Amino acid sequence: MSSRGAHGGVSVGPDGATHQGLEDLFAMCGLPNMAMSVPCDAIETRKTTDYFLLEHVGRKYIRFAREATPIVTKDDTPFVFGEANVIRLRCKAEKMVDAFDTVLASDHKNEHEDLSIIACGPMVSEAMRAAYILRQEFGYETRVINIHTMKPIDVEAIERAAKETEVVITAKEHQIGALAWRVSGILTECPELYGVPVTTGAMGVNDRFGDSGAPWELIKEFEVSAEHIVQKAAELITITKVKKREEKVEMAR
Repeated sequence: MSSRGAHGGVSVGPDGATHQGLEDLFAMCGLPNMAMSVPCDAIETRKTTDYFLLEHVGRKYIRFAREATPIVTKDDTPFVFGEANVIRLRCKAEKMVDAFDTVLASDHKNEHEDLSIIACGPMVSEAMRAAYILRQEFGYETRVINIHTMKPIDVEAIERAAKETEVVITAKEHQIGALAWRVSGILTECPELYGVPVTTGAMGVNDRFGDSGAPWELIKEFEVSAEHIVQKAAELITITKVKKREEKVEMAR
């Protein structure tokens, strides 16, 4: 069985609530033996489609936006179904894709980033914009994790992000739970994180139906834009730093 979610997320735009798939990931993730991908742009969508048609045997589902989505990958960008990519801001460039490096999560060396943003679909480009703003405005370094494969999800990449950055934010243009709850479950079940303080936050549609509007208007209306991610990130990092200072003071007594 194969299927596609061609109207996924709030970016569908003017068609509104009747056409915006904001709950499909709940359903599809819950189906046994279902392989599911949420590619971030047209290039990654093609790679996923090729894999599903030519290599994968079994149930499969692709979720993507209908409207134009920023191109943030290249033909030679690493892509392995089931393994996340790590995206790091390196420089200023005319095109977003040229300002970032992308590697397989298993090849990423810890750069002691201040936080991780775990995103999928069109929210990957918003997470990348957030990474740029966080560096420019706050001096924070961000590990953006592209979860193009929702099922099976890359557990190791998520666990490493939590251990190495200690601040984790999920970002999805879908009802909040689909990605956030899965990530939270992984962190809860990881023995290596027992006793390790990890600050988490979730960006997504907050328990409401869709609405009509231009895609750029809707990501702000639903509070899932890069600017909203930045605000959440700054709050969580501040909270984490305050707690660490309090712990040091307490230990010194």
